[in-house]
Amino acid sequence: MKTKFFLISLILIGFGSIESQTVLEEIEIGKEKQSQNDCRKGIVHFQNALRKNNNSIEAKIGFAECSKTLGSLTDAKRAFAEVLSRSPKNFPAVIGLSEINIDLEEFSEVPKRIDPLLEEFPNHSSLRILESRYLYAIGRKELAIHKLKILSEKLGYPKDVEKMLGELYLRSSQWKESEESLKRYISQSPSDPDGFYLIAKLGLYRNYFHVPNLLSSLADVEENINNALNLDKKHELSRLLLVKLKMIQSYSSGNLDTNILESGFKLIYELAREFPENKHYHALEAALGEELNRSKFASFHYRRSLQIDDLDEIERFAAEEYVIKNEKEESKLRRELGDYRRDRYISEKYSLFFKSAKFHLLRAKDLNPQSPTIRRELLDSYNLSGESIQYINLLLRQREEDPTNFKMQNKLEFAIANLKQSLESQEGYVTIEQSGVHNSVVSTSPEVFVFDLESKVAFPEHYFAGRLLSKALRYNLQNLFNVRLPSDSEFQMIRTSLKELDFHPYSKTIPFSVESLTVLDKERRNTAKIRYVVHGNYQYANDSIDVEIYLYDRTTSKNIGVWKTNQKGRDGLSTILNRISEKIKNSLPIEGKILKVKKDEVLVSLGKRDGLTAKTVVRFVRKGSLITEGDVTALGQDISIIKPKNRGWEKELATGDFVTVRLEQDTKK
Repeated sequence: MKTKFFLISLILIGFGSIESQTVLEEIEIGKEKQSQNDCRKGIVHFQNALRKNNNSIEAKIGFAECSKTLGSLTDAKRAFAEVLSRSPKNFPAVIGLSEINIDLEEFSEVPKRIDPLLEEFPNHSSLRILESRYLYAIGRKELAIHKLKILSEKLGYPKDVEKMLGELYLRSSQWKESEESLKRYISQSPSDPDGFYLIAKLGLYRNYFHVPNLLSSLADVEENINNALNLDKKHELSRLLLVKLKMIQSYSSGNLDTNILESGFKLIYELAREFPENKHYHALEAALGEELNRSKFASFHYRRSLQIDDLDEIERFAAEEYVIKNEKEESKLRRELGDYRRDRYISEKYSLFFKSAKFHLLRAKDLNPQSPTIRRELLDSYNLSGESIQYINLLLRQREEDPTNFKMQNKLEFAIANLKQSLESQEGYVTIEQSGVHNSVVSTSPEVFVFDLESKVAFPEHYFAGRLLSKALRYNLQNLFNVRLPSDSEFQMIRTSLKELDFHPYSKTIPFSVESLTVLDKERRNTAKIRYVVHGNYQYANDSIDVEIYLYDRTTSKNIGVWKTNQKGRDGLSTILNRISEKIKNSLPIEGKILKVKKDEVLVSLGKRDGLTAKTVVRFVRKGSLITEGDVTALGQDISIIKPKNRGWEKELATGDFVTVRLEQDTKK
């Protein structure tokens, strides 16, 4: 009996030994895969080790680090926390968890974890690097660099400290200092691809805002990227940087070289599949796919990037522009995007943001114009805002589709009867036909040209954001009644001419410059010149849009308006567009022209839409000189009848004369 028990014990000990060896083997294989930057395979081995021994700290650390690399931050945080609960001074866990806290802006968690350790280990380089990352993230950039610089000099320029210093200098645009630190790091660690990647990144970022220097640096940058990839062909950041390099090269001549861009597309294709939770990779693949007419890729990855982060307002607008241009209304993505805008409008139309909510409705109309729900909302919106012509035209289209709808027929007859009583109809500027209602009043409101917005930072997250934000602003301004923009065809012609003067090969933006303003009127001969110009810059980070907009008056050669605003998260874009559009509209003068000279009065192209009321004093101006003033006797939406005050005005005023209004401050004087 004793012999049998002894044999069973030996067998159990043997099994325990085999199991222990298997756990160690799994950990070793996991570490090997991790060192090869293949965390997708490495994490499997760490999970296997944890299944066999859930108390293995090494396996938990490996699992946490690989989860962090793969973007599974919740799993990484939990694993790091479990290690620290058993071993509070485990440096990899302290550093790993604190880095996640910094990335997620959970800054309050970091000091209480690292400060006690820094007191005990004041010269621990990894802890000091972590401290500098934390200080830099909370905005104490100079202190972060200073502390690390002092430590580096004290310890004889250790390579890990020099590497972090090089990165912080690079982020702070201290190019010379960054180059010195990175060269020291590369000399000490010539086999680390990070060094060559960072020196390549430095070459691009230091020259980003100086296009000639940027183009001349591409050869050196590409050589350093290739050095990094020769050391590690899977080096993620080097591959991403190479995509950006190819994007610049593809447009270095001003026109698209599809062969070069194809090579960049293949790289981002691989990255998006290796890191399926990285929304930036999906967004970039969607944009490049659109440029290369790869509709299948563009549609899939626009949807995927929005699934990962549906608060990205810039990516959403980009996806909308893509589907409106390239996909039929029946397409799944277009329908989804339209439904989103419809739902946002319905939830916001009775809130404090009802003004900006209209942007959602107009976008929903562009995306799904046949949707019954969107049509009903449009009818209500047109009716409430007094847009009688749009209201009647939409009712006419719906009557054609449903001629037996008597309720709709009654609405239509009532609206037409009211329109016939309007001043526009009485004066013959509104014609009602079977095809629809037409308004022949031509607006003479101030004309505005909108330049691309420039990024405040090099290589913005969305490389197309500067162009897209200006397009969104033009879209919103076009729906304001007293602001005019050049026609789409003229706008594109002006952009083509401006592109020859200045063009960024990465963002594809055409920046504002006073020297280029003459191009705006290049094709205009006997028509009025564009007087006002909108330009500015932006920054986008963590779903927050930050813009700074200027309104430039070409007559005075000065900015007559400057506005800074920011908004984060859902409805951020529509809110910003409404704020800026209203500011621009209110800064522009109210301008019109005389349409007709009658016996005792004159008809002008200003009405309620332009802000006129029964008490408004209208001024008649020619070549900057006041001719006379007048009072409103009849007021329409787009036109009004004015009774001039001075005697003998009939000899002075003529059709086409300039009309404006007396400002409130002038009235008080």
